[in-house]
Amino acid sequence: MILFYFLVSMMPFADPPLLHYLAGDATFKLLGALCAVYAVLYLGQRKVFPSYFATWQSRFIVLFYLIAVLSSFTKGLAPIRESPIVSCTSYIILFFVTLTVVDSLNRLRWVLLSAAAALAFGSIFVIREWITFRNVYSDFRPGWSVGDSNYFASAAILVVPFVYLRLRSGEFRWEKRFCAGALLIAAVALTLCASRGGFLGLMAAFLVVLWRSRRRLRNLVLIGLLVLVPTLGLSNSPIRRLLRPTMSDRQSSENRIAAWTAGWRMIKAHPVAGVGLGNFKELMPRYADPGVRSDNIGHNSYVEVAAEMGIPQLLIFVGILFFSYRSFEQTRQKVQDSGPKLLYEAALGLEAGLIGHAVGALTLSAEYQKLFWLVLCLSMCLPALARQVVPADERRTVRARGLLSWRRGRQPTIGGSWKTRPVNQSLISGGALSGTSDKRPRTRREPAGSGVDSTPRFLQKARR
Repeated sequence: MILFYFLVSMMPFADPPLLHYLAGDATFKLLGALCAVYAVLYLGQRKVFPSYFATWQSRFIVLFYLIAVLSSFTKGLAPIRESPIVSCTSYIILFFVTLTVVDSLNRLRWVLLSAAAALAFGSIFVIREWITFRNVYSDFRPGWSVGDSNYFASAAILVVPFVYLRLRSGEFRWEKRFCAGALLIAAVALTLCASRGGFLGLMAAFLVVLWRSRRRLRNLVLIGLLVLVPTLGLSNSPIRRLLRPTMSDRQSSENRIAAWTAGWRMIKAHPVAGVGLGNFKELMPRYADPGVRSDNIGHNSYVEVAAEMGIPQLLIFVGILFFSYRSFEQTRQKVQDSGPKLLYEAALGLEAGLIGHAVGALTLSAEYQKLFWLVLCLSMCLPALARQVVPADERRTVRARGLLSWRRGRQPTIGGSWKTRPVNQSLISGGALSGTSDKRPRTRREPAGSGVDSTPRFLQKARR
């Protein structure tokens, strides 16, 4: 399991530092193979076989991969080792490993802390790179040590919301200090990267956190200090690039528009099967306007997926995002009041990070990032973990609702129009359930005997 934690902590890098000298470009492949061997061995020790296809996003991911394989072998122009199909195959292995080994809250906690370590480790390299080259190039944007400044920003968005939430309620003092340090270092690194798309995605992620929080004003102040203050002292911050773009910034925007235009023409010419997986950059000169730079990638995950593999594949990709979001949201609601705080923070933080990444993907080709696919895999693990901690509450809710309907002289219709929710989350009156009364449901704060609920005491205790 330590190998898997180490793999997660290295995900922001194109090649893991230090280990690059051992295996070269195959370092990640070697780590992934070792993790897959461990997952196979661990699978034989598990008492319950994992439900790999219990969620819709898991089925859509397999379908996405099969279409990608078909597109690569029928229309691919690049060699297999340089094709995105290698990354897709790696993420299918990651899907198997994650759902096999992340089967407890403790393992989920360490995976997320490993992702926070990845955020801090990558941020340190970004800051070091800026210190080294800031006097060599004007308006230097670091990030080449982690692939690219824009890609690092989109990867950091996925983790920052959870680190922020965990900072406030970590179980141990060292955990809070670790999250605080990772968050501060990441704030500096993201400011130095000056990614406009990353900044917009980060704002979207924190808006989700603010909307779901109970103390919105306090969180607004903290997030403002964390995100806005570091940008005031730099001439090349993402806010300044948005408000006062330089000639280089305008040229970057024009290149993106040219890539989007060419991508749209590819979609119109090949709406069903696309031009082939990994062929966007090579075929762009055929579809770009004359006289513009035509060696770009798509700079938009959705346009690039549709242009390379067709509109049906784009719908599958959007479906993966939607069902992953829905799994996070359902888990968050299920454990909001009665479940472990770690599970609630993981669901909310990863949900916010996924939304932020989806916004940032409008200006980046970020559909094959490693941390992004890890978050998708964790969206399949969280529902199973939630079922482990709240099944008794759900059964008690169904039983109490059936007794209340019987008491009203009606046949209970469990599984009909009722949606099972934890008792601690929703205390519902018998009249409202049976549909014979217009009285609103009694909440936890209303005292028993207030005239709203006439349920016997043994049922009231069961619902609490």
